Amino acid sequence: MKKRLSVILSIILAAVSVSACGGSGSSPANVTDAQSGISSSVQEQTSETTDSSITVSDQSVGSETTDSQFASEKSDTSKNAGDKQSSADSSKVNSNAASSSVHNGTTNQSSSPANNSSHPSTQGGNTSSSHGGSGGSTGSEPSGNSTGNSGNNSNSGNSASNGSTANSGNTGNGGSTGGTANSGNTGNGGSTGSTTNPGNTGNGGSTGSAGTTGNSESSKAPDTGSAASNTSIGDQSVYNKLFSLDSKVTIEITMSKSEMDKMNSDYYKYKNKGTKSPIYRKATAVITVDGKRYTIDEVGIRAKGNLSVLPVYDENSGKLNLSHYKLSFNETFDDKEYYGSDAKVWKSTAERKARKNRRFATLKKLDVKWNRNYDDTYIREIYAAEMFRQSGVIAQKIGLSQLSFNNNNYGVMTIYEPIDEIFLERNLPKSALGGDLYKVGWTYSPANYVRNQVSIGVTDEDKGTKYNFDLKTNEKTSKNENLNNFLRVINSNPTQSQLEAVLDTDYFAKFLAAYYFAGDPDDIRNNYNNHYIYFRKDNGKAIFIPYDNDRTLGVTMGYNPDGTGMTAQSPYSDRAVGANQIQANPLIKLTIKEGSFLRTKYTAALKNVAGLSLWNTSSFEAQYNKAKANYQSCVNPSISFANASNSFKFSLDGKYPSGDNSNMSFSDYVTRIMKTYKTYVK
Repeated sequence: MKKRLSVILSIILAAVSVSACGGSGSSPANVTDAQSGISSSVQEQTSETTDSSITVSDQSVGSETTDSQFASEKSDTSKNAGDKQSSADSSKVNSNAASSSVHNGTTNQSSSPANNSSHPSTQGGNTSSSHGGSGGSTGSEPSGNSTGNSGNNSNSGNSASNGSTANSGNTGNGGSTGGTANSGNTGNGGSTGSTTNPGNTGNGGSTGSAGTTGNSESSKAPDTGSAASNTSIGDQSVYNKLFSLDSKVTIEITMSKSEMDKMNSDYYKYKNKGTKSPIYRKATAVITVDGKRYTIDEVGIRAKGNLSVLPVYDENSGKLNLSHYKLSFNETFDDKEYYGSDAKVWKSTAERKARKNRRFATLKKLDVKWNRNYDDTYIREIYAAEMFRQSGVIAQKIGLSQLSFNNNNYGVMTIYEPIDEIFLERNLPKSALGGDLYKVGWTYSPANYVRNQVSIGVTDEDKGTKYNFDLKTNEKTSKNENLNNFLRVINSNPTQSQLEAVLDTDYFAKFLAAYYFAGDPDDIRNNYNNHYIYFRKDNGKAIFIPYDNDRTLGVTMGYNPDGTGMTAQSPYSDRAVGANQIQANPLIKLTIKEGSFLRTKYTAALKNVAGLSLWNTSSFEAQYNKAKANYQSCVNPSISFANASNSFKFSLDGKYPSGDNSNMSFSDYVTRIMKTYKTYVK
């Protein structure tokens, strides 16, 4: 009897463990592909959507929290010169303004889109906006700054409003959907001419309680023709929650052995070409966000990474590798060159179009990365992205998720919003859209911006070609005129007017200042790597977007080129520390040159970043505690991997000097970088 009771108890405990870690449990049944004639404007209910390849099941209980993720991270430090821009542009330039929602009489804060948190008040036709009776607007342009709005006022992302908000002044609560009223002045960065840096950019990444109460949710959106209006499932409020540390997110992938084997073969095929596989293989994804489960059939999945990309199975032991993945929600699987006899045959053009228009939480894709650098806080890259936004720089939203793969717990992953057309729509005014976007980084040589030393083109994995400046938009039409002219100007000892004609200099100063405090040795300055450059359609000026900052804020595991986690470097250093050479990038040299107008802007931006309240360790620990509460029970994988130890944990501890086999603590990093900063900036 005792033995029998022991077995029963073990089964119960195992079930509880799987449930706590977001295991598969009982998920909605998988369903077939979308039928022909499906509208891209979706009605989402608790049991089904108009796309029959998606099932929604609500397991949430009661109303959700109205707390904002970074509610205490606002700063009144600067109001910049962006007021010069037109009111149409002022709403979205350099901004991710929050959509607000009201539920059960509780108001979720809406904010002026001038700040750099995460969600526009009208996001690509996927949200509606009304300002206190002043008339609603839909489409990809918000209706301007929310100045002094009070009374019944909603700026909502597909959520019903039935309460009252008080929005005083230009509020800087971008990205939050919590119920905190904020006030303060924010600028409108990224404008034609100079870019402003909102002082109050707080709450990028927070989600509060955007739009869902009880057990139903509507994601119907007006079709305005923008990319984000093609959402199939999960509206702006789901996007908000997906990237919030207030939320518990789980991703469950089910993939057949044959599809995994194909993905493994893809790795070797493209490794031999010197590139990485672009081929997505079929899987089913169940994504749970705060208790609501979305089952999405035929999700594309492929390995992701540059030097970090790995085969599915270790070639020596045959064990699974823990890998980075890219998920695609709109993959059609019908390219015969890639899929051969397995290529999908669509019943109609309309059916295929419905799949191409399929989105999850407004996104076409989602990046999922494991904790390769063993950051025990799990949030440094998330925190750095918020620091960029509060500094006046547009940055992708980043969050956490527990990953289950074929019913095995893979542990806690970092999830990323892709930098693509939807991201640009979310962050820039309509007038700026349509320009050339490049992913910039190392290929066969560094992306050092030295003319005639860098390569420009569209990566073709099948031909084995890749470029420092990899064009991601207008691939079939662009002749790269803006980029080539930009390189010509910055390499020709330009005057101030010449440089300002091709570069948003205010914005760039903020971008570089934020990167100094991020302390990433693998960035644009220190290793000529890991960022995007975008040329605005309206004025042709370049703006920069940070990317892949997994070695930031004291993360030194595996790569610590100066031995101090970058905390001993002067903000005016003439060295590229990661590349171990004298600085070659002409943009950096122009910025640090003593007496230059750009150095003056850079110094002012450094002071602004240094003054952010994010540097308080209590602020960091508050976000860490949210992550730990949601994911500690899932932090260690349930299986062993060939390429990873199972010593994952949540901890604020660190070590200094850390060498390259451990990480510094966040508090130690802040103390040291601030001491160095104050030595050089008075």
